[in-house]
Amino acid sequence: MKTRAPLGMLLFLLNEAVFFFMLIGAFVYFRGSALATAARSLNLAGASIYTVCLLASSITMWRGVAAGSRGWLGATLALGAIFLYGQGREYWALFRQNVTIGGDQFGTTFFTLTGIHALHVLTGLLLLLVLLSGAGRRSALDSIALYWYFVDAVWIVIFAVVYLWTFV
Repeated sequence: MKTRAPLGMLLFLLNEAVFFFMLIGAFVYFRGSALATAARSLNLAGASIYTVCLLASSITMWRGVAAGSRGWLGATLALGAIFLYGQGREYWALFRQNVTIGGDQFGTTFFTLTGIHALHVLTGLLLLLVLLSGAGRRSALDSIALYWYFVDAVWIVIFAVVYLWTFV
């Protein structure tokens, strides 16, 4: 009997896609008034390194699903954790520059958008921990992989809009 878990995950991710579309839309809408703060505050080089880690985690996830390998899933977990560490470093640097969620338009939209994405990455990491503990079945692995790929795809858009578009 086939499980419906991946279909349920796809429907959930459709909802999340609309949510992120609205957050990205808000960032773009307010971009003009926040561009100067973004350009002087963001660390493109650091964000690029951590972005590579997150994107590489999609490859390790794919290998983990294909091979049913806990090692590849562990690598996915590590790469995702490195990404979150990088996000935390970015936040700390911004806080030291007095860029906060309540400080100005950039801080509000940046921290909301990237913070909610970071929460999704953290959720994915927790789900991976559950899988690595042996509590998951194949349908759970497939569903969590879909979630992980979605989180990575959303980050590609966020990185392009927030970082690359700022410095182009």
